[in-house]
Amino acid sequence: MLDRYNRRLRSRKDREHRSQLETDVEQALINQGYSPQYETERFSYVLHKKYTPDFKVGSVYIEVKGWWPPSERSKFLAVILSNPGLPIFVALQRPNMTLNKRSRTTYAEWCIKHGIAWSPIPIPPSFMQSWMEGQRPTFPAPDRTAKAQTAQPSTQMGLSIASSASNATAKTEHHGNNQ
Repeated sequence: MLDRYNRRLRSRKDREHRSQLETDVEQALINQGYSPQYETERFSYVLHKKYTPDFKVGSVYIEVKGWWPPSERSKFLAVILSNPGLPIFVALQRPNMTLNKRSRTTYAEWCIKHGIAWSPIPIPPSFMQSWMEGQRPTFPAPDRTAKAQTAQPSTQMGLSIASSASNATAKTEHHGNNQ
């Protein structure tokens, strides 16, 4: 909530800083003969945390998601990027659900964009068998106009091999219709 407040303050034309304190510090630096630059650079950082996937089947990990808030997506992406060889995929209850009310991107599209393998729920047996054999198939993004499925996906949906999360823009190879 504070971040929204700060963004609103910064967006006002009469304010250059997030707080009066920052304005006062800048003025003090100017009075001392310095030329400060306000928020001109960004630095990435890593928080060392632990992640526990929902299921382990053999050597394959499965994360099950219904609603998937932004903080959880960021955490999952950080896990994938930190462990590029980890055999894990996301089982999505509603792959056609958008990230939020204003977004047009679905959970499935977000996974594909970031090179994360995913499957609809229920997980098709052929999909699970492929993972157990060491392959890393994933599903293509479902058609947005299709209605939500409560049963297994049709055989028309082909599988493709998931690309490494560290190379999220890599093209995926088609695995064929194994369903």
